[in-house]
Amino acid sequence: MDCQINNMKTNTPPMSPGPPGDNEDDENIDLGEIQEVIDLNEGNLEELTEEEDMEEEETVVDMATIVFSKHEGSVFTCSISPSGSVAATGGEDDLAYVWKISDGDVLFTCSGHKDSVIHVCFSHDGTLLATGDYAGYIQVWEVASSKKVWEFEVGELGWLNWHHASHVLLAGTADGEMWMWLVPHGNTRTFPSYGSPSLCGAFLYDGKRAVAGYEDGSVRVFDLKSGQMLHQLTDDSNDVSPIINIAVQKDDALVISGATNGKAKLFSINNGKLVGSLNCEVSQATDEGADADIDNTVEAVSFCPQMPNVAVTATLAGYITIWDVSSKTIRYTLSQGCGSSHLAWHPQEPVLFSAGLDGAVRSYDVRSGEPLSKFTGHDESILYSSISNDGSALLTASDDGTARVFKLS
Repeated sequence: MDCQINNMKTNTPPMSPGPPGDNEDDENIDLGEIQEVIDLNEGNLEELTEEEDMEEEETVVDMATIVFSKHEGSVFTCSISPSGSVAATGGEDDLAYVWKISDGDVLFTCSGHKDSVIHVCFSHDGTLLATGDYAGYIQVWEVASSKKVWEFEVGELGWLNWHHASHVLLAGTADGEMWMWLVPHGNTRTFPSYGSPSLCGAFLYDGKRAVAGYEDGSVRVFDLKSGQMLHQLTDDSNDVSPIINIAVQKDDALVISGATNGKAKLFSINNGKLVGSLNCEVSQATDEGADADIDNTVEAVSFCPQMPNVAVTATLAGYITIWDVSSKTIRYTLSQGCGSSHLAWHPQEPVLFSAGLDGAVRSYDVRSGEPLSKFTGHDESILYSSISNDGSALLTASDDGTARVFKLS
């Protein structure tokens, strides 16, 4: 949010004196007294300016119930276990921590990583935790025993996801390959590279297919059993840009991709054809009236779980757009005053949570576009968020070196 600051002007020149001789008391003026008055006034101005500066600094109210501060450096990722009792965080210090969400007590530390831990995720049943670092070293931990049960090393890691119903792990890498493992048995399947880094990916809800987005702007759907590519989703235009995030509609009919050029695209999963192109750029004007130089990267995309005909896009320029999927038209455009890094949903209600680069999470009712709540406490950008399955807790990871738990209900 832009703030207009009105500072007291301390350099205003004094009123011009009249011509010499106009004032009969000029000869009686004591220069020492004048200097004393000037010194006193300067002191008062300095005190007033300091008081105003203090009032103008916005006080951040910490609404968190738990502040986890074990990491040294930025916290890049976080996840809440399916039971809602355990949290995992990964950070710049090459470590992941597993801790109790009720009080922040550490259950165990996931060490051995060779670079920043950028992915942590619990398996569908909560028994296993996968941790992956930027260099591509992946470890899987048994939560109950705190023991490492599996490890694998790939190239630079782009993304990492668990299957929603089995202990199958899927990952994409900077060399364009996709890997799938049955954990902890180690059965491995590789999917070929198409010459471009794989930046994002997801399982389809049927559990039999997966979709991945690439730096060259392409999106591909794969059959997991055969390892074959089923479709390459393209729009046959030159308006392509790196695909940095992707989401799948609950009935597996559509996939939405978000790109660095301010565009989101809807593709049919069944035939691979482009269904619609969504322009997520919102014109902003400077004081001079010209368009500002802003970053319209579509940083997050998602479908509403309760309302599959609603899609949401969020940009680094600070705009959240709620779309009607059938008509490809805008329902609402929300300006939150800062970019979004991640979107999450309440598990039972059509309520969207946007992780802001200003250190706050905002929630919105997507039916009306109305803002609901703002969760504050971080003093730097929030990089990721996670919501418990019962909708009672929100977990955030931040550049300020902390993770925070907020009570939702």
